[in-house]
Amino acid sequence: MTKNKFKYSKKLDQSDLLLRLQTGDEDAFAELFYTFYDKLFGFILGLIHSKTKAEDITQEVFLKIWQNRTDMVDVENINAFLFRIAQNQAIDYLRKSAREVLATSIHFELESQNNTPEPLELLIDNELKYKLSEAVKQLPPQQQKIYTLYKEQGIKQDEIAKQLNLSRSTIQSHMKLAMGNIHKYLSLYYSELLIIAVLMFF
Repeated sequence: MTKNKFKYSKKLDQSDLLLRLQTGDEDAFAELFYTFYDKLFGFILGLIHSKTKAEDITQEVFLKIWQNRTDMVDVENINAFLFRIAQNQAIDYLRKSAREVLATSIHFELESQNNTPEPLELLIDNELKYKLSEAVKQLPPQQQKIYTLYKEQGIKQDEIAKQLNLSRSTIQSHMKLAMGNIHKYLSLYYSELLIIAVLMFF
């Protein structure tokens, strides 16, 4: 569907819209499309910084919605649902792009060394994990501890706050500083795209 200047001005009736959408009502889909297109496009553009690709991904989000419309019966919040799909689609794009960049770099390096390598995917993962591990080791002790508990052990921030006898805001502050320091360290080796991939997936 091609976006035009027309927009729905009435307040979205979520329950009614979902019911109509599940039955294949194209007007319901159009209402959803024109209501959320600009918001999703702006959100995706902010993540990937490519207008052309952001347009493609936004279209993909709505295509995915239409193809899976019969499975939307349990959706409680359309806005959150759409933005979650948009975020996942953008992350998939970033991950694929970052891996392609690193794969090219590793490929040329291995060719110059005349090596018979391990599978390229494994080499990529190992390099990214190693650099991230190095970055974490550079953190001040408290930042390193909180980062490890949260990102590597999967402990929620509230629980970390209890364990360390700190406020949740303090935990958040340390995490923000830790991520900033990790980003700064990785920027010595990787492009912004690769850094995003590392921070999101490892």
